[in-house]
Amino acid sequence: MTIKNLFDLCVAMNENIYSLAFMRTHDLILIADCNYQIIDANPASCYTLGYNKEELLNLNISQVFADPKDGDQFVRDICKSPNSIDQRDYEWIAQDKRRFPVIIDAEKLDENTDIIMVVAKDVTNYKKEKENHFTKKEMMVLGKMAQNVAHDLKNPLNNIFLGLHQFRTVLPEDNEEINFYLDFLEKNSRRIHELINSKLSQQSVLNLQKEELNLNDLVNEAAKKAEEKIKLSNILLNLDLSEQPLRYWADKDKMLMALDNIIVNAIESVSEDDGIIYIKTEQKKGKSAVVISDNGHGISATDMRNIYDPNFSTKSRKMGLGLVNTEQILNAHEVEMEVQSETGKGSTFTLYF
Repeated sequence: MTIKNLFDLCVAMNENIYSLAFMRTHDLILIADCNYQIIDANPASCYTLGYNKEELLNLNISQVFADPKDGDQFVRDICKSPNSIDQRDYEWIAQDKRRFPVIIDAEKLDENTDIIMVVAKDVTNYKKEKENHFTKKEMMVLGKMAQNVAHDLKNPLNNIFLGLHQFRTVLPEDNEEINFYLDFLEKNSRRIHELINSKLSQQSVLNLQKEELNLNDLVNEAAKKAEEKIKLSNILLNLDLSEQPLRYWADKDKMLMALDNIIVNAIESVSEDDGIIYIKTEQKKGKSAVVISDNGHGISATDMRNIYDPNFSTKSRKMGLGLVNTEQILNAHEVEMEVQSETGKGSTFTLYF
C-alpha cells in the first residue's frame, strides 16, 4: 500500500485516527507543496529538528536537508512522475546544526494542489550499531592477523638466538672480530624481538588509551547501555556492586565494548519475561572481579570449546563474532576470563582484573 493509499484510507475511515497517528508516530512527517513550502509538521519533526511548529512552517522543505541541493532535487523528483520516492537515504540538519541520517518515503497526495507527504525515519542508532559491528569485526581480524604474524616471526627468531648461543660455545672467545659480529647479530635480533612485542602485541594493535577507572562505574555504564534491550525483553537486571572502589587502568571504550558483548549474550540467552541477569563486582582470588551471570539456556560442554570461534553461536540470531572480540580486548588488558555454564541453568562469566 502506498503512502497516498494509506493517507486516503485513514481519512476515509476516521479523521481522528489519522490525526492520532500523525501526532504520535516517532517518524518525522512533513506536509509540503511543490513550491517548497512546509504546510504542516508532526511533533516528532519539531522535536527532532529542534524547531517549534511556527518556526518549521516558516521554512521551505529544502532547508531541512543538510545539503540544500539534495532538497531541491528531492522536490523536483517528487513533483514529477511517478510522484513517489521510496526508501531513499538523505541527511537532514537540525536547528543546532546537528546532522543526522534519514530514510525517506514520500508521495504526492493531491495532483491539483501539488501537496506532498514526506515520511522520514531517523536511522542514527541503526547507523551507529552497523558501524560498531564493523569496528568489532575489523578489530577481530587485525588482532588475529597480528597474533599469527607474531607467532610466525618468533619461531625463526628463537632459532637464531639458539644458533648464536651455539656459535659462542664453539668459536674462540678471544677473537674480537668474531665477537663483534656475534654481538651485532644478537643486538639486531633482540631489536626485532622488541618490535614484535611492541608493534604486534594485542595492546598495540587495539591502540589502547588507558586511564584509571573504577570498575563499579564501568559496570554501571555498561548496564545503562543495555537498559533498552533489557526493558524490551522484559527481563530483570540485578546489580550488586562493591562498596569499595575497584581501580584498574584500562581503555574505557574498549572495555565497555567487551562488557556489552557479554551482557548482550546474556540477554539473548535468557527467556523473555522470566530472564534474570546478575552482575556483581567484588574482590575474589586476590583480584578485582566482575561476575556476569544469567539463567539462560546455558552452553554444553561440547559447545564450550567453540565459544571463541567467530562463526559459532548457540543463539538463533547469530552475531558472527562470538566472544572473539571480547577475548582479544581482555587479553590486551591482561584480564583473565573464566566461563562456567550448565545446559538449561545458565552461564557465569567472571573477569579477573
